[in-house]
Amino acid sequence: MNRWIVATVIAGVIVYFLAVQSQIGWLYLFDAIIWSLLILSIVLSWHSLRSLHVEREVRLPRFNRWQLGGPLEDEMVEVRLRITNRGRLARHFIKLIEDCPFEHPDKRKKAFLIASIKPRKTTRFTYQANCYRRGHYPAASVIVQSGGPLGLVVRRRILQLPLNLTVYPRFYPMAGLPASEVSWADWGQAVKSNVADEFYGSREYRYGDPLKHIHWRNTARRGDFMLKEFEQAKQGSLTVVFDNGHNYGKGREATLEYSIKIAASLAQLCADSGRSLDILAGEKPRRGAGWQEAMEYLARLEATGKGRLAEMVDLAEKHQPAVVIISAGETELIPALTWLARRVAGTTVVLLEGFATYEKVGEFRNRLSASNLEVINCSPGDLEGALKKLNDSPLFRGKSITAVT
Repeated sequence: MNRWIVATVIAGVIVYFLAVQSQIGWLYLFDAIIWSLLILSIVLSWHSLRSLHVEREVRLPRFNRWQLGGPLEDEMVEVRLRITNRGRLARHFIKLIEDCPFEHPDKRKKAFLIASIKPRKTTRFTYQANCYRRGHYPAASVIVQSGGPLGLVVRRRILQLPLNLTVYPRFYPMAGLPASEVSWADWGQAVKSNVADEFYGSREYRYGDPLKHIHWRNTARRGDFMLKEFEQAKQGSLTVVFDNGHNYGKGREATLEYSIKIAASLAQLCADSGRSLDILAGEKPRRGAGWQEAMEYLARLEATGKGRLAEMVDLAEKHQPAVVIISAGETELIPALTWLARRVAGTTVVLLEGFATYEKVGEFRNRLSASNLEVINCSPGDLEGALKKLNDSPLFRGKSITAVT
């Protein structure tokens, strides 16, 4: 109930009281007009929202060179809204409020005004939206409201429309190769692959897997799509480890978002060289993830309070190089890093500093340097610079990287 309804009701009661006390005819007439306008506004606002059907469509960029099922962060998409009047009478004074969940928080609300929709007709709206933050968005709300010609009574309907959009994390293509002293293939153990010649087994189908490797016999037996697995000896891969149990910072300038962008950049590097990536983060770490699987997993990863880094380092393969991403506010994890450095073949630490309230950067550097760990500092706003340092570190040989938006 808005203030105009309250004011109208109070006015109607006052006028009626005056009419009863004075027995003046025109006061009764004036009171009848007030109550008639109020009832008319209620009926018209209710009628205006009847038989309205709203649809949403998101048009992705025409050129998708990364072969992903959705846009990257900071890419533009086109959102189309269609509102159809399925009734036999025209509908008037409609307001459509679109909530775009993947847009910048200050630009999520989009309002559209419709003066009239004829019977059996459709009105369309189109706008450009920036994919501000990664994530999977299954649905989003749309508010349809009408206040009639007077605006005394405003009626609203909240509709949950399917969206089914995945915004993938932004990444930076890296031009790295394994260090010349040790072959990357020598680091890796025999891992499961979908491109070799020797049959290994089968597993459940995941989104993005090649359809040509579906194991039809096991699919018919289990009732779910199963994928053939093959084995390829010495298919070198890389391990990336980070903590999604805590998230320091705010919005996109947070440790989890930086960790995911670094992991996505490493996934692209592995994909370019025909190798897989182990992602040790979250409740269900991914082993031997390909490009599509890695990006899908990183897009949906959230800070859940689980998936601590101290637990993840125990899962790292002994003969694979590892990149560990850690906040400078978690000095209690230094022993786990030093233990990992002794366990795996080559470890580089990306130290995220300037995000947490209480940090001991000096202690991190001193204790990690004593363990002969390569440490790369990354502060807010300097993600690209940190990735360039990582690209030129002993773990890789590369010259430059360029941002992808």
